[in-house]
Amino acid sequence: MISGSGEYAYVERLLAEHRRLEQLIHRTLTAIPDRELLGDTDWLPLLIDGLEAIRREAAQHFHEEEMGGCLEEAVVHCPRLSHELTRAEHEQRDLLSELDELMARARRLRSPSLGEAQMLDQELRALLHKLRAHEAIENRIIEHGFSLSLENEDPLATH
Repeated sequence: MISGSGEYAYVERLLAEHRRLEQLIHRTLTAIPDRELLGDTDWLPLLIDGLEAIRREAAQHFHEEEMGGCLEEAVVHCPRLSHELTRAEHEQRDLLSELDELMARARRLRSPSLGEAQMLDQELRALLHKLRAHEAIENRIIEHGFSLSLENEDPLATH
């Protein structure tokens, strides 16, 4: 854990949010069944619940960032990061929109075929890849702004 002055409390909070989001992602990915279990549709509500939880967590995380905090503090320390921060803020809207679209498609399914389950799995994994890439941008802003290394702190770096 990072320790030091009050500004690092921002960093610790952001990393905790990343860990919570990663736990939700992992739980949601495990909801999609293997082929043998596809006939059991109990997985679909679990997937939808997981997507909704990811959406809520991501929206709250993004909202808090927009209200000021760790990333903006990092840009104060290193103003050349302002372009990356702007890019990250634009990505947030796109990520939430894609999550909304994926949830809507999942809700329309009643008894998903193997192909539909595989498509949901692929779409979810592609979206989560984008979300993880976004979190990596945030981490770079933090690292450069606060002159830190988050290599061992970031749960997303290993996935």
